[in-house]
Amino acid sequence: MKKGIFLSLILIFAMTFNIGCDSLDVTKDITLEIEFHAMSAVADFTAAELLDADSLSSVIEEYSNLIKDIEVKEVTFQITAVDNSNTATKINSSTLTVADESGAGEKTITTIANQDIVVMPVPATLTLDPEGVTRFEDLIKNNPHRALIRNTGSADAAPVDFTVKFVFKVKMTANPL
Repeated sequence: MKKGIFLSLILIFAMTFNIGCDSLDVTKDITLEIEFHAMSAVADFTAAELLDADSLSSVIEEYSNLIKDIEVKEVTFQITAVDNSNTATKINSSTLTVADESGAGEKTITTIANQDIVVMPVPATLTLDPEGVTRFEDLIKNNPHRALIRNTGSADAAPVDFTVKFVFKVKMTANPL
């Protein structure tokens, strides 16, 4: 009888512990922003920035080794400035890519085409490439939580001189156990 009660208590404890671990998950919505200054004397332009999620988000820093999942919910872009020296009026094509901080394993996140080069009053939501999004999520989820983001494109004229901001809206799930 004692053996049966003891085994029942162990079984109940094990079930409670397994159910309890998932209920301890912490989910936070975070925003990671990166800005590029596209400046070139020719119509082709490229700019790269290291996105360091630890320094951009106190949530990523706080849960650094406890992150279970990173999910990109949305990526937007907004042209925030156009310099007077810019003579281009349209971005013919622009590709946003992600790689590890050494540049290895580069994947496309999104492509922009036929975009007027004007200051945009509101951000525009981008259509995302699943392969690039998965690469971004993996790099942000795992230490050192960094990704090399590159914006490469061509405009209809030169020189090119504008600033564009990309905003990654991300859901992070971590478990403190």
